[in-house]
Amino acid sequence: MKDKLKNAFQGVLGCAVMVGVLILAIFLLRGVVWASDKALPWLNLASEIVLAICILVLLPMCIFRTTRPWAGTGFYLSSYLFGLTLWAFSCLVCYQIWGYRALIFGLILGGVGVLPVAFIASVFTGHWSLVRDLLLQVLLTFGARSLGTWLLSRAPHQEEGNVDY
Repeated sequence: MKDKLKNAFQGVLGCAVMVGVLILAIFLLRGVVWASDKALPWLNLASEIVLAICILVLLPMCIFRTTRPWAGTGFYLSSYLFGLTLWAFSCLVCYQIWGYRALIFGLILGGVGVLPVAFIASVFTGHWSLVRDLLLQVLLTFGARSLGTWLLSRAPHQEEGNVDY
């Protein structure tokens, strides 16, 4: 009798844990959409400011050999802000067009799957302005990352405290 009672208790406890995890996942999913919705205007503003800094400050720094590492670091770090903005925008596009199922599918793909799902949803529903915006943000994110990496790889080498020109 004790074993049956113990097994029943473990079964009920296991079901309760599964329901709790499911409820937590639902709250987290709704939280991702809510956080993306609240953060996206601020991320867009920050991305516009950082893009202006990239164009007006970092691009001219690429001309001089000694400032290229600083420009490369700036471009590389700015790509993370551009990527976060792209991810939040993709979450909202995915949710608004196809709902939570598509968002769950994109998040299951390691989080980065939200972008392809949002892109496919935009193409299939004919939202061409969203397709354009997603593509521009992808180009901005990976362009800044690639330029930063390239500039850092071309930086002058330091040996014993002397900069090799």
